[in-house]
Amino acid sequence: MLSIYDLNNQVMLKDSDFFSLTNDFDTFSGVSFVSSFKILEKELLPRFKNIKLILGMEDQRTGQSLNQIFDIARRVKEIKNASDEFMKRISDGTFQLHFTKDHLFHSKYFILENENKFAIFNGSMNLTNKAMHDNHEVLWLYQGDKNNNADLSIYEAHKNLFKHNFTFDSTEYIDRKIIKQLGSKTTYAEITAVITNDAIDKLGDKTVVVSPSAVKQLVGSKIDDESNLLVKPETVEILKNTYTQNGNLKRNLDQVKSSIKKVTYQTLNKTATKEIKASDLYPKPLWVYDHDQIMVKDDGDELFHPLTINSDLVTKDDVETFIDIIRSFKLNKEHDESHQALSAFLYLMTAPLIWKIREEVYQKSNFAKNPDQVPMSMVLIGRGSTGKTLLLSKYFKPFVGDCSKTIQYTEINGSNARPIPAINFLSNYLKSKRFVSPMIVDELNGNFLSYKDAIQAIKDWSSLRIVNGVHNVNIFAMNHNKGDKPINNLEEITKRTYYLSFTSDWKLDDQQEIPYKILINNVNDHIYRYVTWHLNERLNHLNGNEESHLIDDYLYLTKDILYSLLDKFGQAEKFPSQIWENYDYKRDCNKTNWRMLIQNDNFEHVSFIEGKDNVFNVAKSIFNSFKGTSYENINESLDNYYNMFPRKEGIALELYDSGMLLDIDRFDEFIGEPLIRNYYNKIHSSERQQIQLETLLEQQNKQNEILVQTMSKLANSQNQPGKKKGFWSRLFDK
Repeated sequence: MLSIYDLNNQVMLKDSDFFSLTNDFDTFSGVSFVSSFKILEKELLPRFKNIKLILGMEDQRTGQSLNQIFDIARRVKEIKNASDEFMKRISDGTFQLHFTKDHLFHSKYFILENENKFAIFNGSMNLTNKAMHDNHEVLWLYQGDKNNNADLSIYEAHKNLFKHNFTFDSTEYIDRKIIKQLGSKTTYAEITAVITNDAIDKLGDKTVVVSPSAVKQLVGSKIDDESNLLVKPETVEILKNTYTQNGNLKRNLDQVKSSIKKVTYQTLNKTATKEIKASDLYPKPLWVYDHDQIMVKDDGDELFHPLTINSDLVTKDDVETFIDIIRSFKLNKEHDESHQALSAFLYLMTAPLIWKIREEVYQKSNFAKNPDQVPMSMVLIGRGSTGKTLLLSKYFKPFVGDCSKTIQYTEINGSNARPIPAINFLSNYLKSKRFVSPMIVDELNGNFLSYKDAIQAIKDWSSLRIVNGVHNVNIFAMNHNKGDKPINNLEEITKRTYYLSFTSDWKLDDQQEIPYKILINNVNDHIYRYVTWHLNERLNHLNGNEESHLIDDYLYLTKDILYSLLDKFGQAEKFPSQIWENYDYKRDCNKTNWRMLIQNDNFEHVSFIEGKDNVFNVAKSIFNSFKGTSYENINESLDNYYNMFPRKEGIALELYDSGMLLDIDRFDEFIGEPLIRNYYNKIHSSERQQIQLETLLEQQNKQNEILVQTMSKLANSQNQPGKKKGFWSRLFDK
C-alpha cells in the first residue's frame, strides 16, 4: 500500500491517494516507469496543462534500456492505440515524453507546480495502478512556496536536476517531428516505418548511445551475467540487424532500417502469441535456448543450465552403438532402410537449432532463401512393425536424454475426429519462444495430414519467423495404412514436413546380424549433446562458405560435425555415401511407382531401338489400366510419370505423343536394381548367341582358307626346276 511521508508536517500518510494530492497544480515534471500510456491519458492529461515525463525503468536490469530503444513494436502499438488528445498534446508541445539517452534511469521523482506553489515527491512509486494501489510503496512529499527562500533551495535543486535529465540525459520517445511525419498514416506498417527511421537516426547522430558491451553480449558473445540483461526476443533480433558482433553500429543505416522494419512487421503479425511458461506445458521441456546458448534442465535442481561438453564425452562405444543402430536398418531388414534411419537421426540432431537455421541463414544471410524450405516437422511413415515406433521410443528418446514416456496422439487429441486439440497442443510448444526440445508423438492419426485444419496449422508453423523467435519442431510416427486417405504428397506439405518411409519387414530374430536388444540398452545422449553443442557454436560464427552449404542442405553442418566425430574414431567409412545425401520420400515413392508399373505390366509396353543398347521406350498405352484412378486421363498419367525423374540425372530423354524414351542404366540406377538391363539381356541373349556362333564359324572358315592357301603356296614352291625339294615336297612325292 502507498505510504507518503509529509516532510512539512513530519507525519506518515497511510493509504494515501497520490493524485488527490496533485489537484492544485497545472504543471507536471517527473521520472517514472509506466506500464502503458493509458494511465497517462487517464490521469495526467486531464489534470495538467504542461507535462514533461522521462520514462524510467521498472528494475535495475540494464537490458531493459535496450528494450526501451528497440522495442519498436510496442512503440508502434502505443501510437496506433493512442487517443487523439494524446497525439494532439504531443504535437502542440504541452506533453513531452522522453526516454533514456545513455545511462539507465531508475529514479522515481515528481515535481508538481503552478505559478506560486510546488510539491515534490520522491521514493519508490512508479506511475502504475499496481504501484499506487497494490504494492507496498513509500514516497516523501515536500510542499512549498516559490516566493519563500526557505523552500526555494529544494525546489531549484530538483528543477535543475530534472532540467539536466530532460535536456542532456534523455531524448524524445515521441516528438513532434514524428507526429508530423505520421500525418494520415494509420496502418501498423506505415507507423513502423516512421518509428524505425527515427530510432536509427537517433543512433546514427548519437542522440541515443547504447553500451557496446551490452550489445556485444547480446549480438556476438556469451553472457556471463544474465541477471542484468533481460530483453525481448524481437529486441535482440533488431540489435543483431543494427550492430556488428563487436557492438559497433553498422554503417549502412538504410539497410539497417529495412532489416528492422522487416523484423518489426513480423513481430506485429497476428500470429504472435504470449510467451508460455514451462510449467504450463506437458511434457516438461528439457532444452531451452537463451542468449546464444542451449540450456539443459538438470534432474537434480530442476533448473536449466548451459549445455557443456568435454573432450571425453563421446566414447568409441558410443560411436559404434550409433553406427550399429543405422546398420541394423540394413542388415536386420528384408530391404535396406538404413538411409531413412540415418536421415532421421540427422534431423533429430539438428532439431534444437532448426529455428536458428531458418531465421539466421535462410532468412537473413547473403544467400537468403525462403525458410519454408526447412521443414519444421518430421514424420516417420510405416505400417505395422517396420521400425518407426522403435526409432521413436527406444532410440530417439534416450538419444536426446529424455526418460519420459512417449506421447501418444490420442493423449493430445482425445477421441475427437478433427485434430483441433492436437494442433493447439503442438502450437503451444512451437510458440513458446524458448523451448527447443523436439516434441515426439507416436501413432499420429493416419488422416492428420489430410485435414484442412492440420494443413493450415503446418503452413502457420512454417511462417514462424522473428515473431516468435526460438521454437522447437515436431517429430511424429504414423501408420499410413490406418487412415482412409492417401499420404498428402503435395508440395505445400512436403516442403514443410520431412517424410521418411519405413515399409520393409524385419528378418526373423535368428537371421538378424545385429542384436538390437543390446543396442537399445546402450543408447545415451553423448553424441546428441556433442553434435548440438558444436552445431550451435558453428551457427554463432558462420562463415560465407558454411552459409552457402546450409542453403543447399540445411543438415550440412550436422553432417560435417557427425562425420568428423566418426572419423575421429576411425569409423567414417562405415556409411560415407549415405551421410551426405538426404533421404527423399518423393524420390522413394517415385522409385516404387516405376518399379511396380514395369513389373505389373510384365514388360509388355517396354521396347528397344535396334542398334542402340542404352535406351528403351515405354508406350503410353501402359497407362490404360489407370482408368478410374485419381488421374484424369492417360495423357496426364504419361506426364506425371515422366516428371517423376529428376531432370539433372538424365534418365528421361524425350516425351512424345505415344510414350517416352528413357536411358536404361540411369533408370536402373534410379530404382536401385538392373530391372531393364536384365530384361534387355534376356530378350537379346538368343540373338547374341546366334551372332557369336556365326562370328565363330566365319572366323574358322577364314582360318581354313588361310591354311589351304599356305599349303598350296608351299607345294608350288617345292616343284619349281633347279630347286632342291623341301620337306613337304619330299613328304608328298611318290
